[in-house]
Amino acid sequence: MQTSVKVWPRKLGKINEMIYGHFTEHLGRCIYDGIYNEKSPKSDSRGFRKDIVEAIKRIKCPILRWPGGNFVSAYHWEDGIGPLEKRPQLPNYIWGGVESNRFGTDEFIQYCREIDTEPYLAVSLGTATLDEAISWLEYCNLDTPTKYSRMRKENGHPEPYGVKYWGIGNEVYGPWQVGHCSAAEYAEKLRQYTQFMKGVDRSIKVIAVGADDPNWDLTVLKHAGHLIDYISIHEYHGSDDYLGTVASVYYCEQRLRLLEALIKHLRLDHVKISFDEWNVWYKISAEKEGMDKGIVLLEEPYALKDGLFAAGIFVVMHRMADTVQMANLAQMVNALGMIKTKGDEMVLTPIYHAFDLFVNHTGRTRLNMAVDCDTYDINTRTFVEGRNSFKLNGVPYVDGSATYDEEKQVLSVALINYYQREEEVRLDLSGIEVKKRAVLNVLTGSAPDEMNDFDNPDRIRVQKKVLDNCSTEMFLKLDPMSANVIEFSLESGL
Repeated sequence: MQTSVKVWPRKLGKINEMIYGHFTEHLGRCIYDGIYNEKSPKSDSRGFRKDIVEAIKRIKCPILRWPGGNFVSAYHWEDGIGPLEKRPQLPNYIWGGVESNRFGTDEFIQYCREIDTEPYLAVSLGTATLDEAISWLEYCNLDTPTKYSRMRKENGHPEPYGVKYWGIGNEVYGPWQVGHCSAAEYAEKLRQYTQFMKGVDRSIKVIAVGADDPNWDLTVLKHAGHLIDYISIHEYHGSDDYLGTVASVYYCEQRLRLLEALIKHLRLDHVKISFDEWNVWYKISAEKEGMDKGIVLLEEPYALKDGLFAAGIFVVMHRMADTVQMANLAQMVNALGMIKTKGDEMVLTPIYHAFDLFVNHTGRTRLNMAVDCDTYDINTRTFVEGRNSFKLNGVPYVDGSATYDEEKQVLSVALINYYQREEEVRLDLSGIEVKKRAVLNVLTGSAPDEMNDFDNPDRIRVQKKVLDNCSTEMFLKLDPMSANVIEFSLESGL
């Protein structure tokens, strides 16, 4: 079957830019020796690595989640404020090593201001209390003559930070988490925290812990759904098998749609999905130097197939734009990081370049599009991903989305060719007047396991080609294993 793609000039709604968000945790070298390194000549006077700042600015990070993750469940925010030399050094018994607390709330907010992003804070439901959550909210958001608001001002920050997004706990459904509890217990804690935190600051948005478990999620939504704004879901996948990685995209879509169905069943239309941890994770053991120091590193060697996984997740979130309104790649640097550092060197992985492709070359208005193509016959394959075993039928050779940039009057057609051969696509743009010249942006490589490294940092990156003689019906040849975005300038707006 020849692959055919049809795009209609029908606007289906807005894609929230927050789906392109990120996550930083005190895990391995994500914060220290990652985004924050006081000793590096690449860092500014605040300890922020300037090359990483510039890389993040290029992909316009809209929201950044911190301080965890598992780390947050044993975190006390007051350990990370005030003069650096007076902050306590403590065991990081979640991920190993010593936590210096030199990167705390004020540094995080400064970092968010530097990269022009919204801060997203997660509060502890492990060793902390409701009082601590309220005092942190006061420290960040209030301009009152009260203890923690005054404390912020005394620390040199007279204006409130206005942190809008607050997560209540992290993965407390799991026994690996400090503060592990049942769904009913969590739902009641969530109700209390949300009620009293919103009583202090009605402007905040609250993200609840979802478990990718219908029973857990239903209990939480029934008990506290009327108070919350988002419910989260976390998905980590990775397979040595190329098709296993591709299939994982559609497993994620199944799980997102199941959560969406629960929200709709309960008629909680105001509750949106926060996909606030997602990535490829091969569960590789920590490197020897990390193990010697008792530190978990989780530094994954991301390759082309992982970049295609990320591109596929973006297409899924475009399809589900009405419900999936926030997402955070886990994580930003080194630990499960889309950016790698070694000394003062930096490498951008294919996952980073997938962000570049979609953030900078697709629009924020979703259009109606249909793809008709062959599918992989993988019904005999079973992919084991952590605690989930699943079978999938009909994983497509080609998938994609169509978007529109209202301001630039540009139609973007994103097409991912998962097939390991070149694929010809018939593209039908009937009813849309496109100019004859378009730009094709391509992310591809020579093999699924090809990657960027410190010797060859630019093997895989977004490359541009000019397409001439474009029309409302045209044929495109997509490279094997490639993510593509064609940008068509329009003769007039849609």
